[in-house]
Amino acid sequence: MNVSFAIYPRALVTGISLATEMLSSAASLRERSLQKSDPLTIQLVAVSLQPQRLTGGLVLQPNTTFEDHSSTQVIILPPMWGNPIATLNKTPMLIPWILEHYRNGCQIIATGTGAIWLAEAGLLDGQVATTHWYYYEKFAERYPRVKLNRKASITSADGIYCTRSINSQAEMILYLITEFFGQRIASIIETQYGHEVSKTSSQPFYEIGGQLQFDESIALAQDWMKRHLSDAITAQIIADQCSLPLRTFNRKFKEQVGQTPHQYLQQIRINAAQQLLRDFSMSIQDVAEQVGYKDSYHFATRFKQICHFTPSEYRKMVQAKIYNA
Repeated sequence: MNVSFAIYPRALVTGISLATEMLSSAASLRERSLQKSDPLTIQLVAVSLQPQRLTGGLVLQPNTTFEDHSSTQVIILPPMWGNPIATLNKTPMLIPWILEHYRNGCQIIATGTGAIWLAEAGLLDGQVATTHWYYYEKFAERYPRVKLNRKASITSADGIYCTRSINSQAEMILYLITEFFGQRIASIIETQYGHEVSKTSSQPFYEIGGQLQFDESIALAQDWMKRHLSDAITAQIIADQCSLPLRTFNRKFKEQVGQTPHQYLQQIRINAAQQLLRDFSMSIQDVAEQVGYKDSYHFATRFKQICHFTPSEYRKMVQAKIYNA
């Protein structure tokens, strides 16, 4: 797996450091043969090989420059402090570099104001995107052809992902780890970085999924499901909440989210269970009931299917991390 972080003036180091740690930790959990045959390569790319001073005065040493045409699988564009427009003029060669790699099949993740690079390149025209909340108005004014979603924490469009914040970026990195290294390793990383990757349930957001068009009814359905985890929920009940026929709701949900409503419900229930196991000393039965499972055996079976650990094993791992911190 090859990952490239673009470095430019005003970039926030946190948009690089946490993602790098998560990816490196995940890669180290693979079998040694895989680590040798398919190593994780992380590159810092800048206008030159000179050390780059970023926000906060920290200095990073680039590995290569924007003139390098070597292939990469993922590009990460970190957020910038303050108004990002000044940086555009200082790094004009970044946009051709982005376009070249995207046309060659590279996935791109832009965090916060890092989304302006994609907008300037025209890659977000007609697409749903998000950015940091303080830049909403200026972004909407400068890029009227972009469908800015102010409720989304993550948006997806043809291999391009925009994340609203560092926390959202961390969720996106977990998604990449699942795609490249598998669910078992992603579950371990989520455990080890659990306090950095806090799941939000207060607002609807466009989940990582298949189609490009954001649908407000599906976001509201996601939000409703998160707020009623302990209830007995069926697809018909959720469809009624959205005022959609069941067949239409099921089709739209699968297109937008990439999962059926049932699959999505199981995933967010297990996510909520992980947080309860991590932060509270509730019994397994109580945790199960809080997230909508009346039978603790069924809950434990489902938890292991998704996380590859039993609830008890997961709790022990988390507690060991906390006590050793």
